[in-house]
Amino acid sequence: MSRVLAVGAAVVGLATVGGCVAVPGGGAIPVAATTAASTTTERRTVSPLEEPTGTVTAPTPTATPPTVTVTSIPPPSPTTTPAPKPTTTKATPKPTATPKPTPKPAPKPTATPKPPSTAPQTPVTGSTVSGCGNPNPGKVLLTFDDGGPKAGAILAVLDRYNIKARWFPTGQWANANGAMIQRLIADGQMLGNHSYSHPQMLASLGRTELARQVDQGYHPSKVFRFPYGASDATSRSIVTSRGYSICGWSIDTLDWRGNSADTITQIVTSQARPGAVVLMHLSFQTDVDALPRIIANLRGRGLI
Repeated sequence: MSRVLAVGAAVVGLATVGGCVAVPGGGAIPVAATTAASTTTERRTVSPLEEPTGTVTAPTPTATPPTVTVTSIPPPSPTTTPAPKPTTTKATPKPTATPKPTPKPAPKPTATPKPPSTAPQTPVTGSTVSGCGNPNPGKVLLTFDDGGPKAGAILAVLDRYNIKARWFPTGQWANANGAMIQRLIADGQMLGNHSYSHPQMLASLGRTELARQVDQGYHPSKVFRFPYGASDATSRSIVTSRGYSICGWSIDTLDWRGNSADTITQIVTSQARPGAVVLMHLSFQTDVDALPRIIANLRGRGLI
């Protein structure tokens, strides 16, 4: 059933008329008043469908779904399994090579010195040898200087070959070895003066000392040999003024350098000439060892 609601309003001048609309079940809905400017009376039929049926409840706004923030979570890192440490394998030691023995070169045989030609040779002359008192001027004269422990061994070799040599001991050695001096004299060996203490007899030594060296040297004969062969005009004048002749040498074995017996033999036999004078010493076994070969070589050549 429809109900017609008529609402009317009259506007007089500036007056406003308003009213209320009754609704089923009691109550009223206020109707807006017509403004003063409106002069039109409006009737409207309200459909039952538009009628309020009770308390009007404002519609519940649609709930906005909550915003969900999704944080991207990285996938878990795979567990890194440490690589297994390489197993160290000890290298099998290489077998030590047996060193090959180094072949030792065969020792070279010692060359036997060839005897010089036996053809006639020029005799050695001059002041070096003329003052030595060689009883056989056409032969080689062996001489031995200073003093030393090999005097007896040298004398034994000379006696074996019946050789007479010239000996020049110092005054000091002669004084200390009187028995050996007596043996040399008894054996017929020739001796000479070699100064008292073997200095270099030069003018720098002073005339007084030079004279003392000559006078206190062993002097069984008037043959003098300067130590080291060193002399000058002053020392020679002192020696000759006392009646001495001066004896040098023409073949130096250089035994004092440590030459071997082979080297000494080679030096003497290669340089030997008629009238040559050989210088050796009383201190070296190498002279003792070389003497038999030297004598045999020179005798075979008619030089001793």
